[in-house]
Amino acid sequence: MAGWKIRKLTVLTTVATVIGGAVDAAPQQALNKSVRVSFSVTIPARGSDGSTQANPRAVSRTFYISSQGRVFARADRRVGRNQQTKEKGPGETNMRLSGNSMVGVMPMPSGASQLTIDFDPSFSSCTARLIVGAERGKPIVYKGLDGNTYTQTGPVQVSGVSCSVSAGNAFAS
Repeated sequence: MAGWKIRKLTVLTTVATVIGGAVDAAPQQALNKSVRVSFSVTIPARGSDGSTQANPRAVSRTFYISSQGRVFARADRRVGRNQQTKEKGPGETNMRLSGNSMVGVMPMPSGASQLTIDFDPSFSSCTARLIVGAERGKPIVYKGLDGNTYTQTGPVQVSGVSCSVSAGNAFAS
């Protein structure tokens, strides 16, 4: 009986690996491409220090899909004088390719945002959309670039969303 369970687990693991590999495989047209997405997000909020916040956060996200289909990412964010840059390698980024789309979810202490990038069939142009939300009845809670934790007090506004694709590695010097 124990041998049957081990074989069943091995078969399920193999199937999941094959299916997962097929779903996550980057289309040939996507390889060795850089994708740039920029947008502005405003979430009116009250800070943990009692301050209020209604300044737009300017965000620029750059992704490189390598010749092996691995995704590298850089996020540049700016609010007023505060700015932050984070880079992530394959396996660290939450962006996943599926067909002609790349989708990622960025969790917050309460709530999340989902970035969806849709490509034309040749992966030479793209459109992007950002959805920001929280569980029904709960406010979004996020960490500001100034280190404070903020709790949403008004509606989220996303504006100025743009997307572009270029050949080659945007991170190469």
